[in-house]
Amino acid sequence: MRYFEMMKRQIFGALFVIATTLSGAAAEAATPWNGRVFDVSRQAFLTDAEIHAQLAGVEILVLGEKHDTPSVQLQQARAISETLEANPAAIGRWVLGWEFLNRRDQLAINEDWSRVNADEITVSDLLDRFMGKGRGRSYSPILEAGVRFAGELRGLNLARDEKAPVVRGGLEALDPAVLPPGFAMGGAGYRERFDAVMGGGHASPDAIGRYFQAQCLTDDVMAYELLKGASPLRVLINGSFHSDYFDAAIDRIRARDQASRLLSIRFIDASDYSESELTPDLKLAEPVVDPKYGALADWIWFAGEPSSLR
Repeated sequence: MRYFEMMKRQIFGALFVIATTLSGAAAEAATPWNGRVFDVSRQAFLTDAEIHAQLAGVEILVLGEKHDTPSVQLQQARAISETLEANPAAIGRWVLGWEFLNRRDQLAINEDWSRVNADEITVSDLLDRFMGKGRGRSYSPILEAGVRFAGELRGLNLARDEKAPVVRGGLEALDPAVLPPGFAMGGAGYRERFDAVMGGGHASPDAIGRYFQAQCLTDDVMAYELLKGASPLRVLINGSFHSDYFDAAIDRIRARDQASRLLSIRFIDASDYSESELTPDLKLAEPVVDPKYGALADWIWFAGEPSSLR
């Protein structure tokens, strides 16, 4: 049940903020778990050479993260860097799409991103502007990878005040201009997992239904914004619940683009586990392969080390 508790905190944290509105880092050294990559279909860990070979030709890279966790964001930056190194033709032509940036701020994002690339401001300055003073510093390595490989930084999300009417009154209360073309709600399996996370008497069934609508709206908007324009490589940085089990945002990406080669990576903070929970078999809070929902992701990418205190 630890998975449900972790996801509950993640989702409730975001919904609490919405509800209240209504009233340069170096790469880590190699260690036993940090940076290890598990291929779910092969049920085996990959070598560096295999990682590089399999990243070649990827056109959509989905990185499901644990938010604000420096070891995780360092490994996400490594994954981005290795993907660009395996796809050099994408350098200068790729999109770095981020859940934490809003699409309506894109002009301001473009302005600051140009200034970062011109060495007029730092990535910390950009983070201060769009996330708040001193916040989001763990994401600096990801943005630095964006600069190093000349990517386009793109805001994907709706602002809180744009989503707030859905939390309050459902999709019918939403400004139709906000709804992306081809919008669709998530499927039954996604709703089942969402209900399990949100259960426990914290909200009424009607409220949970509205929260799920807001969640699906976020998924669909991110997918739609990520796929805008022509690009040989698109990278999506989002909280893991938005991409676990190839559901949510991935489902909405696939509804619009079935041809591009997509790779989903789920990042795991190894410090959430003891060594005995990771060996000899991976006993993660979320099953690597669930009998009902299928594979968690294409790859499981570990960050940090198991806790010696568990």
